[in-house]
Amino acid sequence: MLGFSLTELLLTLIIALLFIKPKDLPEIAHFFGKIFYRGKRLFNELKQSLKEMEKELGVDDLKHELNRGIAEEKSRLEDEMTVIVDIYGNEHQVVNVKKLRADLDDEQLDEEVKKLNEENLASSKLPLI
Repeated sequence: MLGFSLTELLLTLIIALLFIKPKDLPEIAHFFGKIFYRGKRLFNELKQSLKEMEKELGVDDLKHELNRGIAEEKSRLEDEMTVIVDIYGNEHQVVNVKKLRADLDDEQLDEEVKKLNEENLASSKLPLI
């Protein structure tokens, strides 16, 4: 709330009560209430006019096209890249394995990946300290 802690706010109110007469408190509260209401109304009108401008300019269509383009590019990149997780849990993106070994069919590629994973698992058994 604007950088004030509860204790600072209470201390400010107590000091204000010392300098403001109790009979003036309703007038001051009414004044701040009117200012708050006018500010809130102005903010809502501004928000409404910005929404109308968005509709006129077709911002929703632009957002939709932008999101569609991002989704297409992401799916294209995911097809080209493979995520590999090392023994420490770190993720690495590498070129898709199917592009590296285009000479193998899917079944042979799966067997090759299993064999390499088993070799890596066997060689990664680190001694406990």
